Amino acid sequence: MLLRDKGLLMKYLNPLCNPWSEINFHALGCLEEIVVNKSSYCLSDEFTCLIKDIVFKILSLLPYHNNDKLYYSKIINLCLHILHCMIFEKMIPSSPDFVGETLGVVQAFLFYGIKGYLVTRPQLLRPAAMNLPERVHVVPKCKNFKNHKARSKKTLIKKATSDAGANVPPEHTGISKYSSDSDTSDTEINNSIHADSKVRLGAVRLLQTLIEITQSREIFGYWPQIVATGSRNDARVLTRSILVEPVSKVRQNVLSILTELLIDAKPFLIHAEDTNHTSFITFFGTVCLMVKELHFTLSLILLAEKNIAVLTHALKCTAALVQGTPYERLKPGLATKLVRNCKPHIFHKDPTVRVAALSIFEAFASNEFITQEILNILAKQTIGEIDSGKSQSDTASISDIGTEEEEIDIEDIENSTNSRNEITSISKDESVCLLVRICLENISNKSVNTPVRLQSLKLVGRLAFNTGSLVYPHLEKVTTTLISIMGESESQVVLHACRVLEIISGCLANTETYHNNGILFWNIIFESMISLAQTSQAILREAACDCLGSISGNVFTQLSRQKIILIITILFGAVRDEESAVRAAGLRALGMLVTLSALEHDTGFLMDLADTVCSAFEDKNLGVRVKSAWALANLCDCLSRQKQHEDVEPLLLEDLLPKLYHVSVIAAKDNDKVKCNAVRAIGTILYLCPRKCILSDTTLGLDALIKCAILGNDMKVRWNACRALGLVLSHDPDAILPPSWKEQVFPELCTLICNSPNFKVRTNAAWALSSCNYYGKYIITLWKSIVLAFENAQHVPSYVEYPHRDALIQQLCLTLGRVAACTEKSDLQSLWIEIGDHVDEISNFMKQFQETVLPEKLGDLIKAKAQLEQHARNASSIEERQIAQSLANIFERTNRYDNLDDITPTI
Repeated sequence: MLLRDKGLLMKYLNPLCNPWSEINFHALGCLEEIVVNKSSYCLSDEFTCLIKDIVFKILSLLPYHNNDKLYYSKIINLCLHILHCMIFEKMIPSSPDFVGETLGVVQAFLFYGIKGYLVTRPQLLRPAAMNLPERVHVVPKCKNFKNHKARSKKTLIKKATSDAGANVPPEHTGISKYSSDSDTSDTEINNSIHADSKVRLGAVRLLQTLIEITQSREIFGYWPQIVATGSRNDARVLTRSILVEPVSKVRQNVLSILTELLIDAKPFLIHAEDTNHTSFITFFGTVCLMVKELHFTLSLILLAEKNIAVLTHALKCTAALVQGTPYERLKPGLATKLVRNCKPHIFHKDPTVRVAALSIFEAFASNEFITQEILNILAKQTIGEIDSGKSQSDTASISDIGTEEEEIDIEDIENSTNSRNEITSISKDESVCLLVRICLENISNKSVNTPVRLQSLKLVGRLAFNTGSLVYPHLEKVTTTLISIMGESESQVVLHACRVLEIISGCLANTETYHNNGILFWNIIFESMISLAQTSQAILREAACDCLGSISGNVFTQLSRQKIILIITILFGAVRDEESAVRAAGLRALGMLVTLSALEHDTGFLMDLADTVCSAFEDKNLGVRVKSAWALANLCDCLSRQKQHEDVEPLLLEDLLPKLYHVSVIAAKDNDKVKCNAVRAIGTILYLCPRKCILSDTTLGLDALIKCAILGNDMKVRWNACRALGLVLSHDPDAILPPSWKEQVFPELCTLICNSPNFKVRTNAAWALSSCNYYGKYIITLWKSIVLAFENAQHVPSYVEYPHRDALIQQLCLTLGRVAACTEKSDLQSLWIEIGDHVDEISNFMKQFQETVLPEKLGDLIKAKAQLEQHARNASSIEERQIAQSLANIFERTNRYDNLDDITPTI
């Protein structure tokens, strides 16, 4: 009754009913009450859309009069709150223009009441045309340190509403004056300023809520209109709002939203590209201009902002911007200007600011491509290098934003003197870069705030992982500092230090340049790690196990026998720990040690590990079973490597393999994370088994591999199962598998290479087919399937499969070469009926493949050509000879190589 065409509320909610009185305002309040307490009313989609249309109509058409501004502000604020609640509660059905309408409202009122900005009507915004592939943004994995990831929607919504209870109806009682002819008093001016800021805050929170329910790709289309234009003009965008917004609380909220927008837009920002100015700017160029404007804006904020909360949010926003910016695609200089105004804050007296400032340098160190500019930033040696231009900074101002490429010089902020004095003791060593010196001082100084110490540890870990040249020349100093805090009572500090040591250990093992430093490193940390593995705190025992497992083969061989036995004993003990996380860490570490050549022939260790992993599969904790499956797969790989060394006496597999086979088959029915390694183990066990009778029933293993290859949503399980099948097929499958294995395996692999939604699964299935030496009656089926697989590979199901398409095409070419080499004369006529119309297409793929592949991989293709040419000479009928020659021409080598006849075919 209230919302019908002639309902009571509808009568008073017409924005063109002029002038509005208090009764109109209270009618709008009733509308808000209906929305806020929607559970008390049964609102259909019809009435929800009606309420939305009423609110949009009021926002767009309500007349603005300067003498009624306070009253107008309260009406607008109430409308914004109604929209916020409706979006927050997901009451509004999706419609094509809803996002554009809402962003138009945000844009109109984001600058409401700010000097120099007139009151405007909301306009429908349209997204920019984009053609950006959603490429996965890969940050180098640095184990045990969290990357900057988009948080869950629930968390973000909580944050959006926590500051001032955004879902609580605003105060609107006692509004007796909605117009006045008298002079404006100071109180009225203050009330008006406060009301204006509430409108802007309402617009910001409305944007926050919209972002939470909208796909990041859709929001990114509106970036040039709502976030940054790339032109630094007076456009109504967030970057301008941050600079001109007088109220710190609103600035803080805008920066918080901008941070979330940057995190969500990371897959699109990486397409920014710096190009020379032309009459036409591509969207890639527009993204570049927006990124530059964001750097410029945040640089000014970091220079001039004095409010601690706003400064902290600005630093966090800067860290998100750094993580999303593809500096390698942009002209140098952008990062340097930003860092000038960021670096002083690592000396700020407020620990929250210091943490946020250090996180920016962690973001630089986490960059996928460390450019020379970024390396120079991270490698700065002295404090003096960041203070150049100090005398000019007094003239800097947020309002000075008119020019295109201003130099932004910084002044040491007022409260940083004491913090800088803290690092004088360690800064005497000028050979260590400034960031590392600051971090080491923060880490070793117990009086420093704990979050600052933790962030310093994270930064050292990132520097060690991605920019080793800044850390490893000073390995002894860094390692000694980290070990010095191992006895502290603050467990989080000790844990993070242990994680850094694990990162350093892993990097030393994988980097030839610093390979020789490994034994020095382990001599320093060995005793501390052994002690930590036996501490009372489970999380530290877990970290110690992880660190012990990261030891490199080069270092391991140089350790004394006593130390080796101690490490192995500690880890086997950890597998029996009362805490599941420690048990899992112990199994993971043992799984890493079994990959070392030093333990490859240690029969006692291998047998103990086999018993341990088999027992661990009975653990109720999934994490323990996952690590157990991984360790088992690595153990089986070790046994396979051992078999290849004929000069070393192998283990007696007749006793060991049945036990491993039994637990692997059971594990292949477990969780996907267990399956993906269980199938690895099954494949290796079947490959190693000399006689079928040893495993009693190989059908179980084959069925498990086929089922895991064709079913399930975890693609890693499926491609590992395909690899395992290929391994089994490569080693006399007739002797191991049941007689019907061809009927079971070939049809399923043919289906996978043609139709799997994942190209890596298709590639591994094709590899499995190429591993076999005999196909029997399935030759024609395989030819047909490979031809269809070539055709289907041209239709990429999603952007993420693009990087894997070339690998698939190459493997299909190799597989076709193997199948063709096994083709008999009796197959020719039937084969031609099936694939004769596709010979030209196949030839094109094969020619492209031969232009790019290494010569040593062409053995099967050479053998296929020779086999088919032999059929062309020896076939009994002219038709068969013509067919054989046409098929042989598919493998005609290009002019790229002239010595392929010398290559020994790989069979």
